[in-house]
Amino acid sequence: MYTHIYIDYRARDSINNMENMLYEAAAEGDVSALQMLLWDDKLILDRVLSRCFTETPLHIAAMLGHREFVKEILSRKPEMAKELDFRKSSPLHLATAKGHVEVVKLLLSENPEVCLFRDADGRNPCHVAVIKGHTQVLKELVQAKPEAARAEIGGGNILHLCVKHYQLEALGYLLDMMGDDREFVNSLDNDGSTILHLAAADRQVEIVTLTLRKSRVELNMVNSYGFSAQDIALAHGRRHLKDIEIQESLEQAGAVQPSLRGKDQTVPVELEKNSRRHKPKREKNWLEQKRGTIMVVASLIATMAFQAGINPPEILFKENEKIKDRGDITADFINIISVSFYASACIILLLISGIPLRRRFFMWFLMVIMWVAIITIMIAFDRAVHILAQSARTAMLGGYFNFGVAGTDFVLVLIFVHTLRLIMKMVSCVRRRIKKQRSNLSSSMRQNIV
Repeated sequence: MYTHIYIDYRARDSINNMENMLYEAAAEGDVSALQMLLWDDKLILDRVLSRCFTETPLHIAAMLGHREFVKEILSRKPEMAKELDFRKSSPLHLATAKGHVEVVKLLLSENPEVCLFRDADGRNPCHVAVIKGHTQVLKELVQAKPEAARAEIGGGNILHLCVKHYQLEALGYLLDMMGDDREFVNSLDNDGSTILHLAAADRQVEIVTLTLRKSRVELNMVNSYGFSAQDIALAHGRRHLKDIEIQESLEQAGAVQPSLRGKDQTVPVELEKNSRRHKPKREKNWLEQKRGTIMVVASLIATMAFQAGINPPEILFKENEKIKDRGDITADFINIISVSFYASACIILLLISGIPLRRRFFMWFLMVIMWVAIITIMIAFDRAVHILAQSARTAMLGGYFNFGVAGTDFVLVLIFVHTLRLIMKMVSCVRRRIKKQRSNLSSSMRQNIV
């Protein structure tokens, strides 16, 4: 009895070793090793299929592009081409994803129906080929099973995938094959958008031009929000060269303007309002970033000023004949440090008080207080170093004086630049108001004349 159990264990270990060798041969594409394994055990491929492996040797060989190995397995066990791995991917899915054209041809010649198989993400091999940009593989798949290219995915079709992944070459081939099919070209995704809507929204000039030239796409079709491709293009304005090119291409193709559709340009205005809704969010993010930065800097300055005020340099209170006007300098140092500390403390109190600082004006006001705190801490440093230099030796004053002048010049330049910016903004604001008043006055005069 024990002898039989021992023999069974030895047989099981031998089978496991052979299966491991089979997978190693698949990874290396070693056809001779495969043939030797099949000579020793003709049922080894059947055993692999009967077990719950996540992927077969054909999956591995197809993924790595070992054409001869794939050919040998298909000649022995053609049904393995329909096996799926743990992601529900067939060997054809894996060969397509890696762009192995010759392997794809072999698998298609054995079983073209696999083109319709979907993986765990709902993609068939045609969808995978488009996403990965393997146009030559896509051609083989479409020729073998044209209906696979018409399968929907995620509320859209394969054309939507081309636009979303910017696969211009694949889109051109598909439009050459099926561009005359109005229903296919004008199919909608979950948002009711055609490929023209997506391309216009993403500023894909080449795809817009290609779609207009090679297909019978409906120019004035509106999506679920009531916008046509021209509406979306106009909503972008003319801030970018691509926007201008898309608008001109659509106009030349015969796209109807919003006003001519009886909407009196309502759609672009609504789109502009939608874009404005995102502006407060962006401004809020800017304010939050500035708030955090100002809080950190104010805390550091307050800490430095507090330490300097509580523990000032001892030289300030020692009698020293070398220091001229020691009393005045000491008083200046304490006063300046106090200003810096209280300015920083005021900033911290304002930030933690919960006052809604939703406009940039308030943030600029805080920045001005921050400037006061920084400049005063610099002046306090200047006073302290000046006293130390006088008490030690006069030679140190030369280099220190140069640094002090450079720092002062830098601060003055910054103050000048910011003051100039403030003046320019005020002038611009006044000009806008005057222009607005003039336009209102002229419009009211026209109404009175009419």
